[in-house]
Amino acid sequence: MNGRHPDFTTSRLSVEATDTADGCIWALQKRDTQQQIATIQFSGQQLSYDAIDPTDRAGYIEEALKVIVAYLARTLLLPFVTGRDGEAVVWLRNGFHADGPVFWRDLTH
Repeated sequence: MNGRHPDFTTSRLSVEATDTADGCIWALQKRDTQQQIATIQFSGQQLSYDAIDPTDRAGYIEEALKVIVAYLARTLLLPFVTGRDGEAVVWLRNGFHADGPVFWRDLTH
């Protein structure tokens, strides 16, 4: 961990962190090809993502969100996060609940 927020490695992904003034951007790359497939941005208590496949058919965003949300709950002790951008089905599949155009998820510590 070189900055405020950590890099992660999952079974299929290398997730590299770049700190921003108010959060972090994680770049998701396939471990076997180093192809970048998405970014997840954390700002304040808000997450958003931009992906080559916004519907996340292969589950890469879901895999990254599991470790990132666990990190936010465990380390930053955030009581909740909201999600914007991306596809509703991806947020809902990751335990977020729809509240108009925003998705929210309570975090347990």
